[in-house]
Amino acid sequence: MIFTFDSPFKRAIFIAIVIAINIILLFTAFVYQPDLHQKPIIIYLVIIQFLILATFFIFRNYTTAKVTQVKKLKNPRLQENAFEISKLMLKEYDYIQKTAHQAMEDRHTMINFFLIITGAVISIIGSKFLSLDLQVISTTKISFLIALALFLNIIGWIYFMHLIRLRQAWWGSAEAMNQIKEFFIINGRVPDDIARTAFLWEKRTIPRTGKKSNVFYYSTMLLSFVASTVLLFASWFLGYSYGIHNITMFTVIIAVYHFIFQMLCYSLFLDYQAVR
Repeated sequence: MIFTFDSPFKRAIFIAIVIAINIILLFTAFVYQPDLHQKPIIIYLVIIQFLILATFFIFRNYTTAKVTQVKKLKNPRLQENAFEISKLMLKEYDYIQKTAHQAMEDRHTMINFFLIITGAVISIIGSKFLSLDLQVISTTKISFLIALALFLNIIGWIYFMHLIRLRQAWWGSAEAMNQIKEFFIINGRVPDDIARTAFLWEKRTIPRTGKKSNVFYYSTMLLSFVASTVLLFASWFLGYSYGIHNITMFTVIIAVYHFIFQMLCYSLFLDYQAVR
């Protein structure tokens, strides 16, 4: 698929495109249209992207579940003795199942918290500032609005990384459960091909970590949309402080690019599989 990053070549192309776009944004902000006064926003965006990509390269091999090959017991006596640990394995399975459920619950809680925080801040802004005449609003208040919008955007990025880690945790739990199922399938008395028909998910059919069209992906899309909208307002407030009262095309491009970059980072982090 086009928007998956499951190979070094695709990741290299993505990073090359990101670098090219950032060069264009910097050139536009500093050389081509400096009168738009978007330099701080572009610098902020470049720094955020650098930190996210650096996080990927530094921690990518520490956040991917690593499994071992399940072995079949050939000695019947050893096989009988092996299943004396079945109770322990079932307890382990129960624990892993709970961690997978907890990852889903945490995702729901985090999205709610982010929306509550964003909604509360926007309500404060609406009650305190939008009732004023924007033509005479002070530079200090506009600077405060810009700082507040960037603060919300940073929170959005932190929550975004949390969602990525929760998705990795869920997938690791699912793979751990399949590891236990595979052990019982291989070493059980029921023929392997028949035993496998009892399970919809196994090691070969577990959904990809970076699969789209699931609750994690849609939650991330909602978060990214809100964070990008907040960045758009930060860019608009900055231009407004210099007398540009309309939302410019460059401001819209910044917000759209932020949304696309963040959603592609979802695939960048979750499509990566460490060498096992």
